[in-house]
Parts: sequence; structure tokens; C-alpha cells
Amino acid sequence: MSHCAGNVPARRPFIGPTSPGFTLIELMVTVGLLAVLMVIAAPSFVSFQRNSELTSTANSFLAALSAARAEAMKRQLRAFVIPAQGNDWRNGWLVFLDANGNVTTGAVAMDADDIELARVGPLPPSLSVDTSTGASGFAQGAVKYAMFNGSGFLTLIGGNFPTGGADSIDFKNTADTDSTRRVIASVAGRMRVCKPAVDPGCSVGAGF
Repeated sequence: MSHCAGNVPARRPFIGPTSPGFTLIELMVTVGLLAVLMVIAAPSFVSFQRNSELTSTANSFLAALSAARAEAMKRQLRAFVIPAQGNDWRNGWLVFLDANGNVTTGAVAMDADDIELARVGPLPPSLSVDTSTGASGFAQGAVKYAMFNGSGFLTLIGGNFPTGGADSIDFKNTADTDSTRRVIASVAGRMRVCKPAVDPGCSVGAGF
């Protein structure tokens, strides 16, 4: 049975589901809400970033002390952690072994015969080092350093132990003075990072 071509209905082209889209007013409202959310979230993000930098910096210094102590005992040499530049911990720190034993209080520096173990760059601009509130800042007089002898004890260059049987340093968030991380090391080599604002035992004189 045949059909007349003229009687076949024309096929309509397929048209998929349509999307109404956004009106200009809806788009403006959405953009406005996003702007408000960004304004609300920005301070929290900055605070989170600074606290993250603070924690990371304190942990980095703790790691430097731990590495110095471990290598001092391993190689039976004096190991030092000193400011990477000048006499300011804000410039970062350098960890090295005193291979020739010639480091003195008047010349706490790494020379060509010494062995560099690690080097950390300057602190982020949001951080500072405070030695005025219970933390001496790993220093003998005006000279900044931490030293471990071949037995792993934290000592001064002259052989004496730090006052109080430990030493410490405070890293602070310059925008929030309550945000402090203190790194403490005892003469026996016990070390930790703590928060002075919430930890009563976060001090050299607290029996650390």
C-alpha cells in the first residue's frame, strides 16, 4: 500500500528544553549578595592566614632546634641555630655544625669549614619576635643563638646552662598581640610550642 507524498505531514524540528535565564534584577541581587559575603569573609580569611603563618613559623623554629640537637649528638659536635642575617631572628635562622670548634661568643657565625644543616628565610611581615614578656629569645647578652653540645644539652658557649634551665622565644602576630606562640627548649633537650595566653605552664619558670 502506497501513500501519496503530498499527504505526509511535515516533521517539526526538535527543540530541547529551554532555560528562562536570569533577569537583570536577579543578576544584580546575586552579585550584591556575593559582594556582601566577600566583605564578611575577608577579615576571617586574613586572620586565618596570619594564624597559620604564626603556627608555621613557631613549628619551623622548633624543627630547627630539634635538627641541631640530633646532629650534635650524632656527630659529637656543637650545633648552632643563629639568625640567618645580622643579630635578628626576624631575618630567619641558620642551623650549622661547628666542625672546627672555633665559634666563640664574640664570633657566632658559620665559616667555610662548618657544616650547614638548614636555612630558613625571613619571617612574614605580619609576625614579630618579642623577648620582653618571659622569653629571652635564645641569647647570651646581646648575641642571639641556641647551642647544643655533643651530648644534646642546650648550653651557652662558655659551658654554663641558660638561666632557669631552659630558654625560649616568642613569635607574635603584630595585628593581635594575644596571638603568641612560644618555643621553649630545656637544657636536657625537651622542646615544645605553646600558647602563653591559655597555657599556665607555658613559661621557663613553670617547671618546664
